[in-house]
Amino acid sequence: MKFGIYINKKKDNLKYILSTIIDELSSSENEIIYLNEQQFISDLLEISIPTFRNSIDYDFLITIGGDGTILSAIRSQYKKEKPILGIHAGKLGFLAESDIENCKEILRLIKDSKFKIESRSLFEIELSTDNENKYICANEIVIDRGKSARTMKVNVYENNIFVNRYEGDGLIISTANGSTAYSLSAGGPIIYPSLDLITITPICSHSLSTRTIVLNGNSNIMIDFPEKRLSRTLTIDGQVEFEIKDNTKINIMTSDKKVHFLLTKESNYFNKLRNKMGWFSSIDDKNNY
Repeated sequence: MKFGIYINKKKDNLKYILSTIIDELSSSENEIIYLNEQQFISDLLEISIPTFRNSIDYDFLITIGGDGTILSAIRSQYKKEKPILGIHAGKLGFLAESDIENCKEILRLIKDSKFKIESRSLFEIELSTDNENKYICANEIVIDRGKSARTMKVNVYENNIFVNRYEGDGLIISTANGSTAYSLSAGGPIIYPSLDLITITPICSHSLSTRTIVLNGNSNIMIDFPEKRLSRTLTIDGQVEFEIKDNTKINIMTSDKKVHFLLTKESNYFNKLRNKMGWFSSIDDKNNY
């Protein structure tokens, strides 16, 4: 098997995790391919690493870092649609299946084919002012007021039918996978990550009755802007940012591509919610589950 490695070089314990991967996966039957930061890894581990083309194939993608590293790796590698295992070396690590404490065990389960694959939706974004590029999104698209402190207005259409004109600090358009990210902080619902749904959540809406709308994943969303303003920003997964012009139309649809998360057979989403969200305040309660 071939394992593609994608890292965040700023994370602590990186050397230990990389060394563990090498110890567990190096064999005559396996190949480890470093997809980014090859020179940094070579210096860190004091080994020689060939530079690979982005088109090189592999069987599994392993990321080392936080959720941001996973999102960056998805954007870089999504066309290959390979199963992703995230090894957490960051803060919250909601998307990661493994961490520094159990990565040896998880890697051994992969070698023994004791895992399952969960597919999740991606967004594809097109801008009317950019005919050359399409952008991919795994968590959420945020449209906000940018540098201006004034509220903004946004028109939203679903399959060419007018939904609403939102006024406030902006909008979050989220996949199910991204429901536990920014959307949740803005009052959006928690959605099981493998569901094919789209949520639209207003940020600090000027109307107190405005709430999240949940749409079918087959919906085509179009967004435009009814007013002129000096500042307006589009951000994809917290990492890719654009200044949006007054005449820009934003089209959002579910991509034909999926992101495939590698999970252990014992993986439990609700256990992850309880632990990451701090739903239990008692150690005794935690031990009961």
